[in-house]
Amino acid sequence: MHNPIRILAVVCAALVALISAGCGRKDAPSAAASGPALERVRLHLDWHPQTEYGGYYQALERGFYREAGLDVEIISGGPGVPFKETVALERAEIGCTDGNDVIVAISRGVPLVIVAAEMQRNPQGILFHESHPLADFRALQGRTFMAGPGSAWVEYLRRSQGIRFDLLPLTADLTSFLADETMVRQCFVTQEPFFARQKGAKVGTLLIADSGYSPYRVIYTSREYLARRPEVVRTFLAATVRGFDDLLDGDPAPAFAALQKANALMTPDVMAFSREAMKSLRLVQGDPARGERTGLITRERIARQIEILQSLGQLGKPLAVEDVAAFGLAP
Repeated sequence: MHNPIRILAVVCAALVALISAGCGRKDAPSAAASGPALERVRLHLDWHPQTEYGGYYQALERGFYREAGLDVEIISGGPGVPFKETVALERAEIGCTDGNDVIVAISRGVPLVIVAAEMQRNPQGILFHESHPLADFRALQGRTFMAGPGSAWVEYLRRSQGIRFDLLPLTADLTSFLADETMVRQCFVTQEPFFARQKGAKVGTLLIADSGYSPYRVIYTSREYLARRPEVVRTFLAATVRGFDDLLDGDPAPAFAALQKANALMTPDVMAFSREAMKSLRLVQGDPARGERTGLITRERIARQIEILQSLGQLGKPLAVEDVAAFGLAP
């Protein structure tokens, strides 16, 4: 006969083993997935997704942010979107835009701080027809110039070059420019020349940075966020610099695929043109002979932009370099 006590003991032991094994199987996935939680970072663009932002998308698609422990969300900008205010209120942790816009905002009490350069050279330029070329900025004398009203760099050109020109408000499309070969207009050298040539126009460009007016395009955050989470900002910048260098020196396919998904206007031809302009003009990586590199900001250049903006009456109050930027955060 079987011993009932022994059978009961065996059954109990088997049940304990099954329960333990079941608990082990249940806990195993949790243990594997219970690594350090990713830090959420929202990046707010100042415009719709396009190639100029490709380094962020490259870092996202190639996993550079995730490797750094970050869960990055890219938020689109556009006309009328208050992206600087959104970052100041920490509804997004990081933003990117023209460096002068951030300096002017800070002078008017918006609690932001520049932490790195998105581009060493701003892609803002002047587009002209080759039939009526601009040999230099002085050749703008007497021309009809379409540009954004109130642009500080327009007044800088007038003063620094000692020239006068007729100013028309900038339109979103190229229709007026294409219809009048004597006209010149504001452009991004990474965008409008492509679309003008696509329409059959023969065009050339001058880069505003070559006039002496050379603000960075910048990456910025709120003063409070930087004070509270400097390590997150530093980590984000390291992964972003890696993304931009990989976009320009490596295979841009991951960023291009993501950009095309985010913005149907970003066709392969447009993106290839923009990337080549970024590379050939050293917009992002700068001039190594001058000590420039991806992400770097210097006190000297920030000070120069404050000085120019002050002379043009753009600032709400005088600023010191330390009021505007935090240095040494980008690798």
